[in-house]
Amino acid sequence: MNEIPYAKKKRASYENFVAQCPWCEQECIFNRVTDLKDVDPITFRTVSCQNPSCGKSFNINGDKVNSAHEMLIFDCYELLHLKHYMNCILTLAQAYEVFFSLFLRVELLYKPFATDPVRDSNRLNCLAEQLAQKVKKHTFEPMRALFLRQIVSGSTPQSLAEAEVVIAALDDHPKSPSDNELESLTDKQLLVHLKDLKATVISTLRNQVVHKRAYRPTLDETRSALEETRAILFPLTQRLELFDDINWYMALKVRKG
Repeated sequence: MNEIPYAKKKRASYENFVAQCPWCEQECIFNRVTDLKDVDPITFRTVSCQNPSCGKSFNINGDKVNSAHEMLIFDCYELLHLKHYMNCILTLAQAYEVFFSLFLRVELLYKPFATDPVRDSNRLNCLAEQLAQKVKKHTFEPMRALFLRQIVSGSTPQSLAEAEVVIAALDDHPKSPSDNELESLTDKQLLVHLKDLKATVISTLRNQVVHKRAYRPTLDETRSALEETRAILFPLTQRLELFDDINWYMALKVRKG
C-alpha cells in the first residue's frame, strides 16, 4: 500500500508550520504565505519534504486555531527559549496592537453587520476601509485609548449605519479614560484586567528596544512582560469573545444560512 503518512512531530507558529518528515526525519519549515499560500488553519494538507534527496509526500494537520494576537504570544515562548529577548518584547507589543485592532473590527464591523437587517456586504467592506484609514497612523497608545474608550461607552452599534457614525467620530488623538471613568463599569472582573492593560508599560519597553538605544532586555524583564501579557490579553479575549476574522466570517455565514 502507498498510504501517505502523517507528520507526528510538528509545531505551529503565526508565520510557519514546522513538521518533521516521516520518511527522512528532516525538519521542514513551511511558511504559510510563501510555501503554503494559505493562512487558514491547517486541518489537513499534503505537502512535500523540503529535503532535496527525499521530496516525498506526507500529510500535516493539527494546526492552532487561536486568534493572531494569541499566536503571537505563544510564539514568544520559542523566542524566550532561544534568548531572543528583544524580538520577544517587539512581538508582545505587536500582540497588543493586533488585539486592539481586532476588537475595533468586531465591535464596529462584525457585530453591527450581524444585527443589521439588510446585511450589505459591500457597505461592510467600505466601512472596513474607513476604519482602517482612521487608525492606520495610530500607534500603541492611541489604539489602547480607542479600545478603552469603546469599552467605557458600553454600546455597540446595532447596524452598519450606526457603525458608520461611530467610525467617523473616532478621535484622531484619543486619550485613555481616567481611573474614575473606568470605575463606572459594573463588571468588576473586567475592570481589573482593564486597569492592568492601562498600566502596562510594554510599549515603553518596546520603544527602548527599537529606537537608537537598541536596549537589550534581561530574561527577567522579558519573562515578566510575557506573563503580564498573557494575564491581560487571554482573559480579555475570552470575556469580549474576540474571535479572529476567519472565525467571525464563518459565524456570520452560518447565521446568514
